Amino acid sequence: MSQDDSVADELLSSDLMSTGFIVGSVFLIVIIVTFVMFANSIFLRRRNRELALFQLIGMTRDKVLRLLVVENAVIYFGSLMIGIAFGFLVYRMLLMMLLRMMQIDLAVGMTFSIEAVVQTALLFLFIFALLMAQNYIFLKKTTLINMLKLEQSSEATYRGMGKGTVIFGVLGLSMIMSGYWLSANMMNFGNLLIFLMFGILFLTIAGTYITFKFSVAFILNMIRKSKNGHVNVNDVLSLTSIMFKMKSNAFLLTLISVVSATSMGLMSLSYIAYYSVEQTIEASVPNDYTFYEESDMEFYSDLLNENAIDHETVHIPTISYNGEGDAITIDPEAPGGFDTALSLSIVSDEHVDNFEAKDDEIMITGVAYFIDSYIDFNLNQTITLSSNDYKREVELKSIGEQAVLPSFVTYGSPQAIVSEEVYNELEKNHNDDEETNQPREGFGIDIAGEDSQGIYQFMSEYDYPPFESKIGQYNMQMQGSGLTMFIIGFVGLAFLLTSGCILYFKQIGESEDEKGSYNILRKLGFTENEIIKGLTIKMAVTFGVPLLIGVLHTYFAVNAGWFLFGNEIWVPMLTVVGAYIILYSVFALISLLYYKKVVKQSI
Repeated sequence: MSQDDSVADELLSSDLMSTGFIVGSVFLIVIIVTFVMFANSIFLRRRNRELALFQLIGMTRDKVLRLLVVENAVIYFGSLMIGIAFGFLVYRMLLMMLLRMMQIDLAVGMTFSIEAVVQTALLFLFIFALLMAQNYIFLKKTTLINMLKLEQSSEATYRGMGKGTVIFGVLGLSMIMSGYWLSANMMNFGNLLIFLMFGILFLTIAGTYITFKFSVAFILNMIRKSKNGHVNVNDVLSLTSIMFKMKSNAFLLTLISVVSATSMGLMSLSYIAYYSVEQTIEASVPNDYTFYEESDMEFYSDLLNENAIDHETVHIPTISYNGEGDAITIDPEAPGGFDTALSLSIVSDEHVDNFEAKDDEIMITGVAYFIDSYIDFNLNQTITLSSNDYKREVELKSIGEQAVLPSFVTYGSPQAIVSEEVYNELEKNHNDDEETNQPREGFGIDIAGEDSQGIYQFMSEYDYPPFESKIGQYNMQMQGSGLTMFIIGFVGLAFLLTSGCILYFKQIGESEDEKGSYNILRKLGFTENEIIKGLTIKMAVTFGVPLLIGVLHTYFAVNAGWFLFGNEIWVPMLTVVGAYIILYSVFALISLLYYKKVVKQSI
C-alpha cells in the first residue's frame, strides 16, 4: 500500500499516510520477527526427539542443520510466495477500506509493485537467516540427553502449593488492583503525573507476571480444596492441568496480556478520536469559514458574490471575564494552572443565533470534552464575572458544546452568552489587558443552505488571505484519525493472529503430550463428551484469563485519559473489545476442535 504513489498523490495527507505506513511497517516487522522466532522455538522443542534420533542413527549435527535448512526453505519461501500473491489480491480491498475510513472518494486500481516485492523478500531473507541461526544454536548447545528430556523439563518443576505461592499470589493481585486504583485517580496527583504513569506500568506489568506465575495457581488450588477431595474428570482435565502449566508459561501469557491491552487500548483511543470528529469540529469551528481579520472576510465575501454564491457574513465582538462561584467547581489538581476562576469569552445574544438570554442569565457553550474531566457546571447557580475590581453576578441557565467563536479567538476557553443589556454593562466596565493581545472579534462566513466540497476547493485556490474552514478541518481530522485507526487496527490484528497462533501451537503440543491420559480415561469408562467438557473448561481458562486481564488493563488505561481524544468512550471501546474477544475466541474454538480430534484418536 505504501508503494502506491498514484493514490498517495491524490490524498490531502499523503505525507501523513507515508509516515503512518512506515511506522506501521516497523511494528509489523517487530511482530513478525518475534512470532516467527517464538513459533520456531516451539517447533524445535516439539521435534527434539526426532532430531535426537537423527543423530543416534549416525547423522552429524551439520547434516541435521542442513536438513532443517531445506525443510524450512521449502515451507518458508513457499509461504512467502503465497503470501505475496494473497497480499496483492487483498491490497485493493484494504486500500478501499482505508479510503472509506478517511472518507475520500477515489477510484483504486490494481497495482503490482516490484519494489514492494523486493523489500518484502529482503526482509524475509533476513528473518530466515535469523531462524537458521536459532536452529544452529539449538543444535550446538543442546545435548542428546537434554533433547530426549526436553518435553518433560518445563512441566516437571511443580512442587505443590507452598507458603511462597500463597504470598506471591496475593501480592500479584494486590499490585494489579493498586495499579488500577492509581490509574483511576491519576488527576489527583498533579505534578507527580509522569512518575505515577511509570509506577502504574510497573505495578500492572509486574503484577500480571506474578499473577500468572502464582495467583492463578493459588486461586485454582483454593477452588480445588473447596471440593474436599471430590474432584471429577472436569477438575482433573482443567483446574489441575492449568495449575501445572500456567506457571511455566507465565512470561508468554504476560506478554500476550500486556500487548493485547496495548493493542485494544490504542485501537479504542483512535476509534474514540475518529468517532468524535464531528463533535470536535462543532466545538471549535462555529462557522463554515472563519477569518483572522475583517478585511479577510470581506475579500472572500466579494469573491463569493462575484460567483453568485449566497452567503452570510458573521461579526461577533467578545470580551474576556473570569468566572467563579457556586455554578463552577474546578478540581484544584486540574492541569493548566487553574485556580478557582475560569476564563470566559463573553458575547451578546444579539450577535448569535439560537441563543436568547434574559437579564441576569448566562449560557455557557463551546465546552470542550476534556474540560468536563476537571470542571463541573451546576445549573441555576450563581456565577460571579470579574475584571479587576468590577464584579457582576449572573445565573447559569444552560451548558452546551457548540462553539460560537473560533478557537484562535477564545484560546480554547468556553464561551458565554448574555443579554445585550448585560453585555453592554460588562463591556463598559471591562479592563483591557494589552499584554495578552487577545483578539476581541470573531469573523466568519456561513454558506446559505449548506457548504460543499466544491465551494471549499474554489476558496482554497487563493493562498492569501488565510482562513479556517469547517469542511477543511473535518477532512484533515477524518484523514488523520482514520489513517491512525487503520494502521493501529492492522497492527493490532497482526498481533492478535500471532498471539492466538502461539497459544494454539502450545495447545497442540499439550494435547499430544496428554494423549495417553485420554486413553486411560476412556478405558476407565469416561465418555468422549465428558472428556471434551473438561477440556472446554481448560480452553476457556487458558484463553480467557489472559484475555480477561488484557480487557481489564484496557478499560483502566482508556478510562484514565479517553477524554483527551473525544467525548464518547463506551461505544468505541465496547466495539473494539467485542471484536477482539470474538476473534480471539476463534483460536480457543479451533484448539478445542484439535483436542476433540486427539481424544477420538486416543482409543
